[in-house]
Amino acid sequence: MTAEARRPSRPSHGLCLVGAVALAVSLVALVAGCSTVPSSGPVMFEPMGTQAATETSLPVLVNGPEPGDSPQQVARGFLDAMASYQAGQPVARKYLTPAMSERWQPNQVFIYDSTPVPLAEPKSGKVFIDVRKVGGLGVNGDWTSARPGERLRLDLGMTKVAGQWRVGRPPAALVMSIYNFQREYESYNLYFFDPNFEILVPDPIYLPIRSHVETLLVNALLRGPSAWLKPTVRTAFPERTTLAAPSVTVEGNVATVDLDPRVDSLYEPQRRYLLAQLSWTLDQIPKVKKIQVTAGRAPFSVGGNGGSNTTSADQWATYDPRVAGAATGAYALNDRKVVLVGSDRTVPVSSLAGRPVEARSIAVGIFGERSSPGRLGPEDPRGSADWLAAVSTDGRKVNLYGANRSSPHIVWQGRDILEPSWDRTGKLWMVDRNRGRARIEVLDERDRLGTVDAPGLNGKDVRGLKISREGSRAAVLVRQGNRTVLMVGRVERGEGLAIRGLRELPLDLTRMTDLAWSQLDEVTVIGSEGQAAASRAVKVSVDGYSMTPLTGPDSTSLAAAPGQPVLLGGSDGVLQREDKTYMWSNQGAGRCPAYPG
Repeated sequence: MTAEARRPSRPSHGLCLVGAVALAVSLVALVAGCSTVPSSGPVMFEPMGTQAATETSLPVLVNGPEPGDSPQQVARGFLDAMASYQAGQPVARKYLTPAMSERWQPNQVFIYDSTPVPLAEPKSGKVFIDVRKVGGLGVNGDWTSARPGERLRLDLGMTKVAGQWRVGRPPAALVMSIYNFQREYESYNLYFFDPNFEILVPDPIYLPIRSHVETLLVNALLRGPSAWLKPTVRTAFPERTTLAAPSVTVEGNVATVDLDPRVDSLYEPQRRYLLAQLSWTLDQIPKVKKIQVTAGRAPFSVGGNGGSNTTSADQWATYDPRVAGAATGAYALNDRKVVLVGSDRTVPVSSLAGRPVEARSIAVGIFGERSSPGRLGPEDPRGSADWLAAVSTDGRKVNLYGANRSSPHIVWQGRDILEPSWDRTGKLWMVDRNRGRARIEVLDERDRLGTVDAPGLNGKDVRGLKISREGSRAAVLVRQGNRTVLMVGRVERGEGLAIRGLRELPLDLTRMTDLAWSQLDEVTVIGSEGQAAASRAVKVSVDGYSMTPLTGPDSTSLAAAPGQPVLLGGSDGVLQREDKTYMWSNQGAGRCPAYPG
């Protein structure tokens, strides 16, 4: 997997953005003018002037207030000063009262709509920030989308100091328009492990593009996962681990990470996990090809790495969140046959030769026709080779197909079963709409059924459910009144399976009919803005930051997978594949397209 593929999939500047998120804790330290970024515990602030800012930035459009400036002019200057990233925000502090300039602790970030005049002055000397809010950021960088119609309204507490107006009540946050945020910040993923330390899970953050990204990334990784993802992931780093050196250095494409000596007490497996997390996280930076890890300047090595303390992400490919060894081909149905979708035509799958498949939807195991290594079944105690799940045309049965089965095996029955979803462990996730009172069950590797604990989904009108490739997140379509909403939840695996922490991703689509994980941090949906409108495909980042419409044909179904082009199925029975030029190519006749997963 290339470094480019490990980068988050969010669009670059100029695409449709519906939100934004930043790494607020790191930014807080920079705002305070600190030369290093704390990696744990409370952030300490020092008065301006005690430490020099070290990072460069685009010039700020203002230099500070002028004598005689009105309250509106001072407030506007304060906002303009925050529009460009500056370590310590020295210009913005000039607009504050002397006391607030020393005490200002912006530990959040507020993102607002790019309106030209975000200020209101209801009466002389009283100035508010009053603007449509796009999103908000917690101290750990968690993104929360604004509610429909929500506004950001903040009293700046304008105060006269020696006859000059100053901001006396600045918000405990940086305030930035979506346009400026888009220009000043870049997206990255932190990588943590699933609870069994079998696979890495991405956690999106945002960093200033002109900051010391390597250091900020490592410090963010040491602080741990976002509050939303934390219940379903683990980290190999001991609690309160910090950098022993002031920063991560990069020389000759090698990043040196000097951790505090406490990591030297880790056992061999933990060392491997730690190196994997660091390698995958830093590999997103183009100039970093390898990393060298030390503990208190002493080499930090593992036996599985030949005793070396220099490593790269490619050496830890077994933890690839896209799943090492996963099949990459696309499948579909055509004339009662399961077919592989080629570059310009479809080819019948040989392992199902002579066996017709009557279905309204299909799901292919992550390893394709090889099935999941963990699946067991009655016909083959070493692995049943079941790899295809098909929902009957009446929506009442789920049938399994495999190389070792002479006929389909019915594993579940219901009233109105949606397209199933396989996870990397060989579990099959199934939803019965059940007349708007959904029930969700999972077929495990031994063909045993179990109910999924899913508050907010069980008993609701669920229209689609797909599990992410690494198995830690679920994307769901739910009908609420006269609209369909897209939600993402955590998959928690303990004594049973659960989907918790549901959060809605804001979209302008009101009717959505299909969905799939198109990247590790992105879901693609098919939907329309009304019953009569044409359906279109839209890519949505998993944190709600971006929405990218695809200019594809009117479609009824889709298939997508990390690193693969989107495949659309039209009402005319023709498959269309996305290409790199954002055009669509005819793949021949077929319906119910499906990538493994």
